[in-house]
Amino acid sequence: MSAALITSSALALVVAGAACLYLASPRQSLSRLRWRKAGLFAAAFLLAAWLVWTIRLESSTAFFATLAALMPLLIALPSLVALKGKK
Repeated sequence: MSAALITSSALALVVAGAACLYLASPRQSLSRLRWRKAGLFAAAFLLAAWLVWTIRLESSTAFFATLAALMPLLIALPSLVALKGKK
């Protein structure tokens, strides 16, 4: 597999995991219905992203790459939803 395909698939899994973490939070405002299994899906997506990154990176480097990609998304998702709601 090429490095670009591995990186883009791992980043897509991190985005999906961050979205599931946002949906699992009790005070999120995107949808009033709580998605019950979102926390489990978030863990599965983030674990899959780590496993994809371990194809090209060492396991500890892949772990920190997953966390480094997740941190800005955890800040951006609530901000984007708040900006969407200000209309």
